[in-house]
Amino acid sequence: MITAILTALLLLSLAACGEKPQEKDTELDLDAIAQALCDSGYFSGEMEMVDPESVPELLLLDEDRVEASREDLIDARYYGVTMGVSANQFILLEGADPQAAERLEEALRTYAQDQRVGFELYLPEQAARFEDFTLERRGRYVLFAIGEEREALSALCHRLMSGGTEKN
Repeated sequence: MITAILTALLLLSLAACGEKPQEKDTELDLDAIAQALCDSGYFSGEMEMVDPESVPELLLLDEDRVEASREDLIDARYYGVTMGVSANQFILLEGADPQAAERLEEALRTYAQDQRVGFELYLPEQAARFEDFTLERRGRYVLFAIGEEREALSALCHRLMSGGTEKN
């Protein structure tokens, strides 16, 4: 009887060890993150917000070669340099759930490849920047950024996606 009880307790404890804790649903403020990025000084030139409604087309969400769909995308912020031609930009996406965010992350990788090819034709020095972009995903959010001082920009993006809002 004692052996049966100990065996049952051992099995219960092993089953409990195998459970993964549920990741808390992260809530991020897209506007606050976008403002912190614009104010960071890591983008040469004035940044301007592009209509969020254009993001599905930008990311080719209606094309077969991209797994993500319009239903995966809940909200977006896309900023680019308004004067001159530069790769400096950031795209912040909110997915329907973490799996949607994973598909959106892959769509951003495809976007970077396409942009690199396009920039190679007329600005090869900018094209290379699409190979060394920053990409952060947390929960259902994804952030893609290309700017100056890549390491510092990456650190800022990581902090912002972790819920921080300050540059330092």
